[in-house]
Amino acid sequence: MSKLNQGGGIRMFGLRRIGKSTLREYALERLEAEGRSYAYIDGQGLHSLSELLSRLFLAMPAQQNFTQRVLKSLAAGPVRIAIEALAKGLDHDQSAIPAYWQVLAEAIRKALQSEGAKPVLVIDEFTYLVENMIKKGGSADVDRLLASMREWRDAGMTMLLTGSIGLTGLARRHGINLEHVNDLQPFDIPELTETEARAFVQAATESTSQGKWTQAHTDEFINQVGAFYPAFLVRGLLDVQFKSPPGPGEFEHIFEDRVRPEVHREFVGQFNRRFAEYGELAEDEREKLILPALKAIMESSEPVAHTTIPCPAPFTQLRLGWALDMLVEDGFVRFSQKANGMRHWRPASNLAKMWWAGRNWA
Repeated sequence: MSKLNQGGGIRMFGLRRIGKSTLREYALERLEAEGRSYAYIDGQGLHSLSELLSRLFLAMPAQQNFTQRVLKSLAAGPVRIAIEALAKGLDHDQSAIPAYWQVLAEAIRKALQSEGAKPVLVIDEFTYLVENMIKKGGSADVDRLLASMREWRDAGMTMLLTGSIGLTGLARRHGINLEHVNDLQPFDIPELTETEARAFVQAATESTSQGKWTQAHTDEFINQVGAFYPAFLVRGLLDVQFKSPPGPGEFEHIFEDRVRPEVHREFVGQFNRRFAEYGELAEDEREKLILPALKAIMESSEPVAHTTIPCPAPFTQLRLGWALDMLVEDGFVRFSQKANGMRHWRPASNLAKMWWAGRNWA
């Protein structure tokens, strides 16, 4: 919540089922508890500026009078007629929205600057919206949207943008200007530590197993589970039937036959798809720049100093930096930063290590 209230807000992208939705729901609960207004939009099924604005007007808190504040700045004509229909969820001239976008975006900015509370805008699966817009009409409307959203943040609208597709990789593949989202703070979702994972397992099993789950069960479970994201732990606990578990010696077989194949499908498959998409980058960047960088980071037992990551010609350090930012957002790597500014890199999670160890794309 502290991060959300600093600057324009947060961009939170990463793998599916690592906790983004839980954190988003927590944020909405906190906003409600604090009496702050917000507008929530699911962007996954949206394909255009018109569809997004329709959801935006419908999602805005009624007490904010947002539609009327926007209409005050619009002269009579096609765009005003379209917005009046949008706000009521009625059919409208969709061509009017992109045609008059600058006028409309400015009207929204002025509405946000006028008196009244500034609602927090929460867009889930924002990158699906961006991808759908690109597929439908190219990247021009996406650039317009991102530029306008930054102006809206400057006018006081805090935003929380989430997605299971990385925005950086998507933008690089389609030539989208990411300067428009630089004011949004990236929010990383780490897996639990081993201590936290043990506490999680204990909380789930202590009373429900009525003493059948022992410390030996926890020790072997932690040894077999491999990764400590909550969803991963829950799946493992369900598959070993934690309320009435078999002996710890049977866990290895259960994980080999039931848990890890499912994990491979749900999690490791996500890494494979993201890595495959890097093949669309220019100059064979995936093979010549990204793969050597991943190898240096994944195969080191210690964090890797940025200066030791290979950057072969014709690539520049700037290009390497962009590639690493993309790898961070897509869940492959993460970094810590020393007081002197030097970044040190390591695998983002045990899941990322599992993907690298069992990769089948080489």
